[in-house]
Amino acid sequence: MSTPAFARRGGRSSPGPSSPAGTALAVGLAVMTLEGFDLVAFGATTPLLLDYRPWHLSVALVGLLGSLTPIGMLVGSLLVGQFTDRFGRRRTTLISIGAVSAGMFACAVAPVPSQFGAGRFVVGLGVGAIYPAMGPLIFELAPAGRKNLFSGIVQCGTAVGGSFAALVANTVLTGHSFHLEYLVGGIAGLLLLPVAFAWLPESTEYHRAVGASAPVPDRRGVWLVLKPPYLGTTAMFCAMAALSFLLIFGVNTWLPQLMQTADYPLQDSQTFLILLNLGATVGGLAMSLLADRAGSRGPITACFLLGAVAIVTMSTRLPLPALYAIVIVGGCGAVGVQGLINVYISRSYPVTARASAVGVALGVGRIGAIAGPTLGGWILAAGLQPRWNFILFAVPAVLGAALTLAAGGRTPRNQGRPAPSPRAKEPTAGHPQ
Repeated sequence: MSTPAFARRGGRSSPGPSSPAGTALAVGLAVMTLEGFDLVAFGATTPLLLDYRPWHLSVALVGLLGSLTPIGMLVGSLLVGQFTDRFGRRRTTLISIGAVSAGMFACAVAPVPSQFGAGRFVVGLGVGAIYPAMGPLIFELAPAGRKNLFSGIVQCGTAVGGSFAALVANTVLTGHSFHLEYLVGGIAGLLLLPVAFAWLPESTEYHRAVGASAPVPDRRGVWLVLKPPYLGTTAMFCAMAALSFLLIFGVNTWLPQLMQTADYPLQDSQTFLILLNLGATVGGLAMSLLADRAGSRGPITACFLLGAVAIVTMSTRLPLPALYAIVIVGGCGAVGVQGLINVYISRSYPVTARASAVGVALGVGRIGAIAGPTLGGWILAAGLQPRWNFILFAVPAVLGAALTLAAGGRTPRNQGRPAPSPRAKEPTAGHPQ
């Protein structure tokens, strides 16, 4: 299947449906929807796994199988950046889609738990590699004033795919084995792969940068990200990502239980979780629009602070409609902040190191994703007063805001270069707004 001319050219244009930017947006949304489906599929099929008599799985073993995906994501995120900056965003995205689809098929036909676990690890590798490749591609193709918005729209696919995974589990799987859920995911990836091959463009910005830096290997990839003058910037973004993921996974895991400690019934507590993620989707898009106008640093700081204030406010007795609104605001801040951080990272590095920077930050950030549920469990097990539970859950958000404020303007990109013309100027980490 031949690649359309505009897809081969890449480049920038108005974001119409047939432009490289518009096409990348549509394909990127589909890819992230596949990611969301494959991530949530395990949780959606956990009851069926426990009831699958041929395997006789214990809760502990199911938990171990579930941990293989985030471990794979950590490895995939850390390893993919150098490959992406060397061989291209488009090629890496296609390989990642293939890995995710292969992992889902392995789960669908797994005769034993060990093969199922291996499949989930491969899914994690692919999922961990997708955004470090896809994110910089969307950033480079998006119009100058819409980079955060395009990134926010693409990342909405994760929530859409997760909802679809839950829907399939609650409808199609009724009376069937868990294998069918993974078969659906594998087929979806297999169908998406030729579509992405045909329509996903590569950016001329990447091609130009690779050509210019080809004779000097240390100007690209992890060689640039993990050495001065970018080393401090990379450490800053790793810390921001770790705090963000700690907050996201900690709150998503324990919010229902937190609300029960504040004497809300279980049904309302589960509603709060739905509203939290609704706020992350809708509020995240709103904050993306703001970031496109004002720069990344201010909205990221605001998101962290909104998350902290909302989490602490949830500990007070409020009328239910007011509390629902607070939870939505908390979702916008605590859960929606990661999308803004991803674009901030892309703004702060040259093209030839952009994917490596995103991959390293997200890979290290996965440590926060693993630690969040554990630390949240320790807080709740300590038997503190309910208000202190909420205050401690808000601490990562406060630290994230403080780090963002303290680090503003210290990234080395664009230092010593002539200022861009007003028409071309856009906020970057080197020139925070």
